[in-house]
Amino acid sequence: MRNMFFKLTRRFSQTRIEDIDYKSLINLSSNNNAIIIDVRTKDEYYNRHIPGAINIPLQDINSQIEKIVKNKNEIIIVYCEYGGRSKKACNKIQKLGYTNIYNLKNGIAGV
Repeated sequence: MRNMFFKLTRRFSQTRIEDIDYKSLINLSSNNNAIIIDVRTKDEYYNRHIPGAINIPLQDINSQIEKIVKNKNEIIIVYCEYGGRSKKACNKIQKLGYTNIYNLKNGIAGV
C-alpha cells in the first residue's frame, strides 16, 4: 500500500513535458526569456540553429545543464533535428528537477 501511494504521489508531482510548435517557441522565448537548448552535435549546430540557442549535445546534458540553467523553474525549450533526441534530453532534464520543459515538435527540420 505504501509503495502504491509513493508511485501515485510521484506520478502527480512530475513535471509534464509539453510538445510545442515553432510559433509557440517564438512566443515563449520572446515573452518569457526562455532558454533554448539545441541537443544536436556541435557540427549540426554550427551548420544551422535557432538564433539564441545554446548547444549542449545530448550526451552532455546531465553534466552541463545545471551549469547553464541555475534556476530549475526557468522555461527551457529543447530541440534537435526531428524531435527524438530532444525528447530524450527533456526526460533527462526533468529527472534533474527542472519544472518548465518544452520540446520542439518535429525539431528544427519542421521549422
